[in-house]
Amino acid sequence: MKKGVVSKIVCSSLALILLSSSVYAAPKKSKKNSDIYKKLEKQKNPATKKVWNFKGMDIVVGDYWSDPDRPPVSQKQEDEFAFKAWVQDTYNFTMVAKNVGGWGSHPQTVANFCTTGGDENYIFSCDGRSVGPGIRASLFYELSSIESVDWDNPKWDDATKLRLGRNGKFYGMRPYDPEPRNGIIFNKRLLQEAGINPESIYDMQANGTWTWETFEEVCKKCTRDYDNDGLNDVYAMASLSTEFCYQALDSNGACLIGRDENGKYFNAAGSEEAMEAWHWIRHMVDNYELPFPENANWDYMHTAFANGEVAFTCDAEYTMQQGGRFHDMKDDFGFVCFPLGPKSDGKYRTLHDDQMYIIPGCYDKERAEKIAKAFDLWTDPIPGYDNEDAWKEDFYPMFRDSRAVDETLVFMKENTNPRYDTLIAGFSSGSFIFNFWGGWATPQEQYEATKNEWQGVINDANR
Repeated sequence: MKKGVVSKIVCSSLALILLSSSVYAAPKKSKKNSDIYKKLEKQKNPATKKVWNFKGMDIVVGDYWSDPDRPPVSQKQEDEFAFKAWVQDTYNFTMVAKNVGGWGSHPQTVANFCTTGGDENYIFSCDGRSVGPGIRASLFYELSSIESVDWDNPKWDDATKLRLGRNGKFYGMRPYDPEPRNGIIFNKRLLQEAGINPESIYDMQANGTWTWETFEEVCKKCTRDYDNDGLNDVYAMASLSTEFCYQALDSNGACLIGRDENGKYFNAAGSEEAMEAWHWIRHMVDNYELPFPENANWDYMHTAFANGEVAFTCDAEYTMQQGGRFHDMKDDFGFVCFPLGPKSDGKYRTLHDDQMYIIPGCYDKERAEKIAKAFDLWTDPIPGYDNEDAWKEDFYPMFRDSRAVDETLVFMKENTNPRYDTLIAGFSSGSFIFNFWGGWATPQEQYEATKNEWQGVINDANR
């Protein structure tokens, strides 16, 4: 059965940012843990052999969500604020993360300041709307030339340096692990009713047999025709078309936009791996996807899964956060990576499209060096939370079982695959996926219909 889905871009990542980013609020002055901090070794400036002293420098981490007055909501955040206060007191600078323009105007705010400069000392948190045009227009400082920071420190995300890199140089940084993103959320009750042990989904992921093939086997059992009229009464899955397509492509070693060894973007939607993924998606949608209900809202798939009407949905981990669309589901749920396709490298992963941090290119070297080093010190691991599993504490409350964190999120954290399509100004996959998902065009037809338009924006990005 053909079905149409109104694909829309949903701006839900703010909740994820607030959970996982360590720079969203200003540190509060506190004496707490002062004995611990007294024992910490203070870092010294190699040039002077003295403890770093930034002489009261004021620095702003400019984003589009932070509220400097928002109080801590956990013991970890209280300790984080106290540590950041100690860092600032010790090295004589102030740093605060705050909203500098709101989501809609943030890219223009970044571009304007990086072009004209000013007295403020900024580090900007950016998404794809800013970084692509910024790199092309040389608006960002070349961070690989910064000598005061050890960029080999494991805290610096390699995927961000790769995404914002050109010709062996990089212009973006991220002092945090990649954020876990999209995977497959499954309803445990519906699996049990179909005769499937919910733990078997985790078990397949653990032993490497969670594949397109085994996923379909489970979907067959969950899609049922109760009255034998030839029409399905229950469907296995319901997902936002874009979310499912992005992950399905990635699971088979494919993508919409690739980048070659010279840093040039190219259209990858017609590759052999991509075409195999497109045809598999079409097969899964035709046989197991809940059809668009008559007069339904565009987000019917979210409602369907939240109400326990389908067993699977492809969505992001932040939807299970407090306030997220699935956090208060009546039914129990689990979370695994997208199943592996035939052309995969055998690693479970997710696509990453994280916030990236830049320093305006209008600064001179001395100023950029100081800002970068202060940010380096300010984002060091919090004492007591610097063991390799400390990050899990933020995620356990989100899920109904620990395997989602100890297994799925570990895969997502360790195996990063950066997205490049979001770095190209003017690029949109909407019409491709909308027409393909709705069954109005084959993958090859959509590739031919969009390739000239896509090539135009790709050429602009490669200039």
